[in-house]
Amino acid sequence: MKHAVFLPACLLALVLTACGAAASVDSAMPGAAPVPTATPEETTPAAAPAAPYSDLRYLPWLDSCTKQTYQPGEYSLADLYTYTYNTGTVFAGAEDEAAALLEACKDPGLGVRSLQARGMTGKGVNVAIIDQPLLTDHPELAGRIVAYCDTGCEGQTTSMHGPAVASLLAGKTIGVAPDVSIYYAAWPSWLEDSRYAADALDWVLEQNDTLPEGEKIRVVSVSASPSFSDTFQNVDLWNAAVARAEEAGVLVLTAEGAGAARYRLMPYPAILDPADRDTPAACRTGFPTGDEFPELAKNALALPCTYRTVAEEYTAGQYSYTHCGQGGISWGIPYCTGVMALGWQADPTLTGEEIMRYLLRSAATGTDGSRIIDPVHFIEMVEAKRDAR
Repeated sequence: MKHAVFLPACLLALVLTACGAAASVDSAMPGAAPVPTATPEETTPAAAPAAPYSDLRYLPWLDSCTKQTYQPGEYSLADLYTYTYNTGTVFAGAEDEAAALLEACKDPGLGVRSLQARGMTGKGVNVAIIDQPLLTDHPELAGRIVAYCDTGCEGQTTSMHGPAVASLLAGKTIGVAPDVSIYYAAWPSWLEDSRYAADALDWVLEQNDTLPEGEKIRVVSVSASPSFSDTFQNVDLWNAAVARAEEAGVLVLTAEGAGAARYRLMPYPAILDPADRDTPAACRTGFPTGDEFPELAKNALALPCTYRTVAEEYTAGQYSYTHCGQGGISWGIPYCTGVMALGWQADPTLTGEEIMRYLLRSAATGTDGSRIIDPVHFIEMVEAKRDAR
């Protein structure tokens, strides 16, 4: 059985397509045969194209995703970047555009590729992920996961969520920090029991105890809220495990934040600008389907979750990718963790509190006045503080 919690996630710029954002797939395609004019008796209502932000993935075992091929008229080329679709989805007549968009959305944006070009890849930094199970052989992750633990996933060996978050953090062509080493603990979040997450975090700490000074695990990425008692039971066990992690100097970043007191970091989802994805100030907080402005905490940091491509593997050896129409905070947690890893590569002496302080101080101001993560400015600040010592 394939277990998956399908959270929406990612998109990018239609400027990459050859047809332009205003073009419609209903329009005449190059080389297409003329369409005969129907008599009134022959006229049938044209099928409406899929609505923006529709989930059009091809997952034949999932009742809502069994359709594989979309003909012209069943989709809109102008809305292609809003759709959630995967490698198996076929947009007849726009196969090249869909493939190019999926490939382009692997770029983390916000100048991360410029940092990677000068060697900032997280090399030498150990991190951990606590998430749903995954198969470790996807080309995006090959060699990155140095240890793996299953805390009780009921025989499940993969998911949608696990490969996605791991690739956003450390994917070879997707990740913010493609050279980090990952300690991965799988937990069955669908059981809504934080006991498993606590067991996973304790396993991470056990691994950390075996590592020499200078090679300790710096941060744990958790794209969930195990301390949220309205959803999970046994949150006290999780909170106790987090306290043990903090005492050991390991930062734990969840959907509800990280750290304590004045330097606690509170993550929020942000939207990359499809036409200017490398500029933090062009982002805004929230989701592309809504214009509401969330009430942000004092130490809020918005993280890019929308307009991304993630790794996918449901069957061993069948590697694929998903491009999604929009993403939740689950996609922002590994992004932030990756940026933190770049900071620790630049200055391994930094504490978790210092890392969060620099992230907040270096943040850009988005189009809606929110604080947006700025990886380039963050690394510049880390390097300047390091060099001034």
